[in-house]
Amino acid sequence: MIPRLLLSAAAACLYAEFVGYWLHVLLHSEKIPFLSRNHMIHHLVVYAPDKPQRPSRNYLDSTYGRASLLGIGLEWLLPVALILGATTAVLTRLGVGAPEQAVFAACALGWGALMFWYMHDAMHLQGFWMEGSLAWKRWFLDARRRHDVHHMDLSDAGRMNKNYGICFFGFDRLFGSFQDQHVRFNHPGHEAAKRRYAGVLAGVLPDGGR
Repeated sequence: MIPRLLLSAAAACLYAEFVGYWLHVLLHSEKIPFLSRNHMIHHLVVYAPDKPQRPSRNYLDSTYGRASLLGIGLEWLLPVALILGATTAVLTRLGVGAPEQAVFAACALGWGALMFWYMHDAMHLQGFWMEGSLAWKRWFLDARRRHDVHHMDLSDAGRMNKNYGICFFGFDRLFGSFQDQHVRFNHPGHEAAKRRYAGVLAGVLPDGGR
């Protein structure tokens, strides 16, 4: 029993990282416009490419009064709920037992919350505790630099299409979206992004995003 539960836990963490990667890709793809527009408030308003990525010691929420849970917007919550429900149905169909399913669900949700909520928010905080940790500092600063690349390095079409992982970038390496270092700021790409999401900017910023 214990080996099966440990295997379920390990599989759940890998699964959550995989799902988080592709969900993040989806949020940038405009395949579901509602989800992408909400996500772009975070990318083009709160932590825009031409703004400091760590302006304070407090995380700046991007939900702006929209429905959310613990500061997490529906663009993340709705797909996660649907995916978890579908996964549970598949595991049941495959005959996976209730204890293994419970461990899988708990670990997948826990890993997702740790990486795509807690650690993600940490990337935008001044003085996060890992900065001063002998054990974690180098790893954290490397991950934070790569997350900054995700926010600040745009394609000519205005896409932020690098480093969808938060702390681990194995799937970025596997699927060709990994970038280790910054390139020169792409001003035309930034303008293209603002034009694409002009409605988002107009709805949030007092000056309409100008």
